[in-house]
Amino acid sequence: MNWKTVVAAAVAAAFALPFAASAESDKPKSEKAAGPAASGRTTGSAALFDRLDKNKDGFVTRDEARDASELQGRFAELDTDNDGKISRSEMRGLDNDRRSAAGSSK
Repeated sequence: MNWKTVVAAAVAAAFALPFAASAESDKPKSEKAAGPAASGRTTGSAALFDRLDKNKDGFVTRDEARDASELQGRFAELDTDNDGKISRSEMRGLDNDRRSAAGSSK
């Protein structure tokens, strides 16, 4: 490889870097942090869980779920182990309910 090729590659990389950084900074904050959730590959309950788990401890407490209209009156139902918090796997019960409701409406 001659030095002109190396210089051309370095210049191209130098120009590409700001565009790549700009593209990342143009994404909404939720897309940057959410990973798969941002691309639509997660379920509705996973996105809801991520939104409600404010302290990111892996559980949604009654206090964190207080203003979630999706969970009004359903906290105890979803908290299957009765520990006062909803785990990610317990939250998946919402997806199961949605699938059941969609299947029965056909």
